[in-house]
Amino acid sequence: MKSKLCMWMLTAAALVPQFARADVPVVKNDDAGLYLGGMTQALGLGQDLNDPYRNDARMFLFLKSARVRANGNYQDFTFNAEATLGGEETVVGTTGVSLSLLDLSVNLPLRFWNKSYIKVGQFLVPYGRERLTYEANSQFIERSTQDLGFRVGRDVGATVNLFPGPLTIIAGVFTGGGRDAPQRYLPENIGVPELVARVGIGDVDDDPYFLKNDLQPATTKAAFFINGLYTKDSLIGHSTVLNIKFIDKSILLDSNWNPYIAKTPFSQGQWWQVGADAALRTPFIGATSLSAEAEVNWAGYSNDYGVLHTAGGRAQAGIAYKPFEIALRYAVLFPDASFSSNGAQITGAKAMQEITPTATWYINGQKLKVVADLPVLINTPVFIEQGLGGYVGIEQPDQSTVIAKGSVNRQTVVEGRVMLQAGF
Repeated sequence: MKSKLCMWMLTAAALVPQFARADVPVVKNDDAGLYLGGMTQALGLGQDLNDPYRNDARMFLFLKSARVRANGNYQDFTFNAEATLGGEETVVGTTGVSLSLLDLSVNLPLRFWNKSYIKVGQFLVPYGRERLTYEANSQFIERSTQDLGFRVGRDVGATVNLFPGPLTIIAGVFTGGGRDAPQRYLPENIGVPELVARVGIGDVDDDPYFLKNDLQPATTKAAFFINGLYTKDSLIGHSTVLNIKFIDKSILLDSNWNPYIAKTPFSQGQWWQVGADAALRTPFIGATSLSAEAEVNWAGYSNDYGVLHTAGGRAQAGIAYKPFEIALRYAVLFPDASFSSNGAQITGAKAMQEITPTATWYINGQKLKVVADLPVLINTPVFIEQGLGGYVGIEQPDQSTVIAKGSVNRQTVVEGRVMLQAGF
């Protein structure tokens, strides 16, 4: 009996999805494990733009992120939980309640297939390498300009995760309403829930929901993935599912950019995205290593009132030597000429571009590091509020509402950012 139990425990351990998070063990025995972690980021930023009312040069200091994590397993069932304690990641509902849960998910192993599992709960929608890269593991302080057109973020749902040979196959269904949606039992006309697929090949990533940049790869690793997303909006109460999404809305779903999504009487719109991404990690000369990534996306929204599209992509590369790394990123977003706010055109169709060099000092790996970058935002929209001043559109997209009585123009904006990250 004891030998059978030991054999079962060894088999279960092999089936447990491997953790990519290097958190601190609190409990660890034959049956269970519990690991705790946390991360905080302090951000200093300066920018220069053409402002007709206020200073062209600005300076800001923020607590960008403050998070706590817990993950672990009981036999071959694993879980991950993460919450934000402050910064820009909290969601404040219409009731004034702060909603701060990021992730709470359970992995249910499919014992008939090694390492395959079903993931259930609230977690990152598996679409796009830039969004799936954990914020503490990024080579850059902020996501790129192209993210504005394709961000999906976290949601409530379930995915099937299969790993036949070198392949990774993920298929999932989500509510489409985003994370931390409070319980409201309202009348609705149901459309199609958010259907997502991510399929690829490669050995770069240990956890497909927690991507990172390996600073010291022992061998050359590469990956290539394709992504797809589709949903048809549902009428719910006095609005729609996509309209009530609190956070992580792309400009296609933002009623301050999309003139069709909130137009009444409401129409059940359709939102879709397709894309591909690739990554490379390889040792180079001596103690140096190289990394590279590329991503392209195309997305659309349509309802009875009109159609909008966006296209974009990014490419980045870096070289690391011991505790130091330098990297360069180029990103571009092609907005739809029909984006508007209160009848005022926002952008036109001219491409929004970004060139960002960065340098990182890994004092203690990803646990303690200093990152400095210098984004140059080319042809980026700046919203001018009459009598007050300007807002950089990719950083304050909802401020597009001020152009109804003000104006908008394309500018080249130069920024300098420094971030201190500490974690355990």
